[in-house]
Amino acid sequence: MRCAAGAGLVLALAVPFAHAQTQVVHVLERGEFARSAAFSPLPDDAPWQPVSLPDNWYLSRPGDAQPGWYRLPFDLTPEQASAAGSLYLPRNSARRMLFFINGHRVGGNLGYGDPGARSWAPPLITNVPSLLLKPGRNVMQIRVVAVPDLRQGLTRVMLGQGTAGRALYERRYATQVTSFFMFSAAALLSGLLAAAFWIRERGDTTLLWFAVTAFAWAAAAFPWLHVVLTPPAFSQGPLAFAARFAYAAPMLVLCLRVAGKRWPIGEATLWTFTLAGLALAWFLSEDGQGEVITYWSETYLAALFVLLIVLIRSQQRQRRWAFWLLAASLVLAVLLNAHDLAWWMGWIDYESFQLAHFHIPLVLFAIGATIIDRHFQAVAAVERAKLELEGRVAEKAREIEANYARVQEAEHEKALARERQRIMADMHDGLGSSLVGLLGAVQSGRASLPEVERRLHDALQELRLAVDALEPIDGDLGVILGNVRHRMRTAIESSGVRFHWQVGELPQFSSLTPKAVLDIQRIVLEALTNSLHHARARDVTVGTQVNGSWLQIGVSDDGIGFDESSTTPGRGLESLRQRARRLGGTVEVRSSPGAGTSVTLRLPLEHP
Repeated sequence: MRCAAGAGLVLALAVPFAHAQTQVVHVLERGEFARSAAFSPLPDDAPWQPVSLPDNWYLSRPGDAQPGWYRLPFDLTPEQASAAGSLYLPRNSARRMLFFINGHRVGGNLGYGDPGARSWAPPLITNVPSLLLKPGRNVMQIRVVAVPDLRQGLTRVMLGQGTAGRALYERRYATQVTSFFMFSAAALLSGLLAAAFWIRERGDTTLLWFAVTAFAWAAAAFPWLHVVLTPPAFSQGPLAFAARFAYAAPMLVLCLRVAGKRWPIGEATLWTFTLAGLALAWFLSEDGQGEVITYWSETYLAALFVLLIVLIRSQQRQRRWAFWLLAASLVLAVLLNAHDLAWWMGWIDYESFQLAHFHIPLVLFAIGATIIDRHFQAVAAVERAKLELEGRVAEKAREIEANYARVQEAEHEKALARERQRIMADMHDGLGSSLVGLLGAVQSGRASLPEVERRLHDALQELRLAVDALEPIDGDLGVILGNVRHRMRTAIESSGVRFHWQVGELPQFSSLTPKAVLDIQRIVLEALTNSLHHARARDVTVGTQVNGSWLQIGVSDDGIGFDESSTTPGRGLESLRQRARRLGGTVEVRSSPGAGTSVTLRLPLEHP
């Protein structure tokens, strides 16, 4: 099926061409030439000389621009003479051409623009009315004004019948000119995309040079967009040189960037050579521009060859598919430019297709593929780096978790050590000192039995408080106060006072350490003990109140009280204040003779 499809395609292209060939009446390639500036056809006695077509004036008539006449005789049958036809030339190859058949003008190349600016000049076609043709001998004369240094002259002339000449013209025009337009439009679009990406990613100069090259190549097609836009003398001056070679310098720089090379001296030489060509094209006459084009074409071809070698040598270790594509495009660029240089020098057929313009889209496509491949490589590298980074992060996370566990264990050990030291200090300062004092009193024989019993009771109370402080309470201050009430239950009942418990719902304290619990217990216990044993009170009240960001715990009685102004602060009151400061709070004692005493502990709801 593939073979059949391929054969069908070949036949589809070959049949119109074969049909066109059968309709070509004459291919005029033998005639005569005479130099003359006349605007009317020359007579038979003019100095005619034999000539063969195609006629490249650079080889046959070198020198300055000059006019001349061609005389091309041909014979027609009555049937051929009665049918309208056309004159087809494969190249619009002269500055001016006028066509005459049997002394009557039938057209010229004025509407095709000046061909001197392009080595890929379009074909030319002119309609021939049947009224101008006659059976038997006919004579075609063509007035030509050509510039030899620009490789102008006259190609073979084909006399076609019906649409034969138009078919040949359309085929050659599509290959030689339409493809040029299409490639230029694609270059403009790709240049806009590259410029947009470069504006976003300023660090990649390859995109910038890609955009410059694409814009230069698209601008080279601009004069061909419409005949009206073509300057009358487009073949003269720096405009023609820029249209032919403006893309060369940025494209070479672009290829160097893709190869990873930066040659400031070489690039400066390249731009200097380009500017020198522009200057010469400005100052030289039209007859002298051929040498500038020759030298620049040879230099550009040599630069392409050197660039190919640099690319191959610079990518020895990274020869991916994009490298081979770029290398192939540069090889084709060298071959296509060598072909056109050979045409320019007159080494191959004058009517050959001009192929140099085909290498620009090939090179741009290959470089675009290289840029895309590098982008994909960068994305893949980022993905690999991401996976590697994730692995490293996971590994570090495991290390951090292990270190954190060790730190937590160490902190736990330190906390246990501190707690053991605190318990030992509390037992030593509290229970230990009480027992030591009691032991001394017993050994001395001064302690009575009630005194021993009281002091043992105090020591036991101290031990119970220390044990209560170690119980987990989860920040519940009500449990602490409840423990104090429980421990003082016997003392309260034996004292005969009326005890009032006004403790409501209390907020949670998130940072109640055993040390803080013990301090709170001792403050409340000290205040409650004083009210029960020394105040001679009838009523004792323990109450709590939340006041803004503070919690107040109060112990009050209606006992005998004392005069604060005349009483020297004792060690017990100072001890209460020290404990309150450690808790971040304060202790306030208010009393007066006969009015009772109140002790208020103020604690912040947020731990300082």
